Amino acid sequence: MADRWQSTMDHAVAIARKAGEMVREALLADRKVETKSSSVDLVTQTDQKVEKMIIESVKEKFPGHRFIGEESVASGESCILSDLPTWIIDPIDGTTNFVHAFPFVAVSIGFSVNKQIEFGVVYSCLEDKMYTARRGRGAFCNGEPLQVSNQNDINQSIIATEFGSNRDPEAVDKIFSTLRKILCIPVHGVRGAGTAAINMCLVASGSVEAYYEIGIHVWDVAAGSLIVSEAGGVLMDVEGKDDTALLRSRFTCSQTGLSAAFVHRWRGGHDVSENRRCQLCDHRREGRQRDHPVQPTEGRCSTGEELETTCHS
Repeated sequence: MADRWQSTMDHAVAIARKAGEMVREALLADRKVETKSSSVDLVTQTDQKVEKMIIESVKEKFPGHRFIGEESVASGESCILSDLPTWIIDPIDGTTNFVHAFPFVAVSIGFSVNKQIEFGVVYSCLEDKMYTARRGRGAFCNGEPLQVSNQNDINQSIIATEFGSNRDPEAVDKIFSTLRKILCIPVHGVRGAGTAAINMCLVASGSVEAYYEIGIHVWDVAAGSLIVSEAGGVLMDVEGKDDTALLRSRFTCSQTGLSAAFVHRWRGGHDVSENRRCQLCDHRREGRQRDHPVQPTEGRCSTGEELETTCHS
């Protein structure tokens, strides 16, 4: 049976490569930098030129398709994800990296129909790595299959994150409070490529075990979300719920076996008593030493939830 969207995906790969060429050429020239929401929220003429090229190319070949583009939205266009075929574009994911010639810059293209991502393309321009995924058909990097890490111990994991562009002291304090929680699990380390799309592809590749970020946008994750899931990973919001709503601003992606543990510790962890189970996180001690401190006299987890007193083994 013919794949209805294969020619569309082939076109996405071709224009991602062309966009990558534009990015590499621009690195050799002066890069005029402007700002958006803050002095560290950067945009360049190359962002705008690349998005314009992608949209014009798609309109010529698929005139009935819709678009959500980072720079278009920043210019005042609406961000509406409908059931119609929609291209979700981040022309340069990692603009700050691009400005400083830091070698992780991606073109990200997701394609949605009926609010479901059918394919995702992330081209890491300076590495010349083409990440692709087609729904139900796997994820690949330069044609080689991707598989998430099989590491199920969060203490043996590397976690990826980014710090956003808000430099208000209160926002920065929250960022470092969350980072402290993650580091003190403990984990092997925390890393960040400077681009959400590449961070997600690193999860899909098995190089890092989880990625989280607050304040993320649909163009940041549309392509990467499918690449992660087709590589065997899962997508969750930071409350631990399956995250299929691409327009949410809170987003976490994690390797399957670590997802519950990661969200559990993100929220501060819960103290679980001997032979008791926390209703909130369903994490049992059952007489064995776990990674949670035990407070058998309090009968509550650290969020104030009542603990069940029955062993559920």
